[in-house]
Amino acid sequence: MVVSTPLPFANAEKVIIVALEDLGWADIDPPPEDVEIGIRVNRVGGTDDGITDYPRFEISCFAPSYDAVNELAELVRDRMLALGGEAFELDGRRVTIDFCRTDVPPESTPYENPDRIRKTAWYQAGLMRPRPA
Repeated sequence: MVVSTPLPFANAEKVIIVALEDLGWADIDPPPEDVEIGIRVNRVGGTDDGITDYPRFEISCFAPSYDAVNELAELVRDRMLALGGEAFELDGRRVTIDFCRTDVPPESTPYENPDRIRKTAWYQAGLMRPRPA
């Protein structure tokens, strides 16, 4: 019997960064000091069922004022909730997001840079195994 190995799951953080990058600077690290407004995406657990990856994300938004960070955090939340059914190309493969939901809405969180304010939210998503693009 020959068992075919499916393509590995996509890097979920990179998929979400691609989905959010038009909203501003986005990466897995906090923004550098010269970037006033930014988004940090981190996978913080999750599971899979062999077919679909179910990552949980912590997404932090950074801005110099409360109003600016609140606006960005709500734009990110709206985008995350709209991802169900969307597909993205990453590393030559097509990744479809089945769903995304908010686990914890944006809330103010302490940040060591006194010139930036941070709001953090947690999301759960379902990402199908990639297919060739």
